[in-house]
Amino acid sequence: MNTIHYTNDRIDRENLIKNVIGQGKVIKGFIVDRGHKNGKEAHMITDTAIILVYNYNSKKLVTKLIARPNQLVRYFGKGKVPQDLWDLAYEHKRLGYNEI
Repeated sequence: MNTIHYTNDRIDRENLIKNVIGQGKVIKGFIVDRGHKNGKEAHMITDTAIILVYNYNSKKLVTKLIARPNQLVRYFGKGKVPQDLWDLAYEHKRLGYNEI
């Protein structure tokens, strides 16, 4: 189940992920507290360098992000990002996929 925001506002990004990059399989998850009124988020990182963001309480998909290398460093820690994942994120950034 998706939030209205994701369904209405992220069509181009969803199509890029679905038809070009691929969503991939979740390899690592993180609980993130951004102080949002709806509570914590679960950020799930996939093997195709996609970040699936869910509301932790409702389990609804909030958004999908195309990871940038530095985002992955913030999740995993410096020097701990799997090299193949970092390389994919770098390529996505080089191709401008993060700007969609």
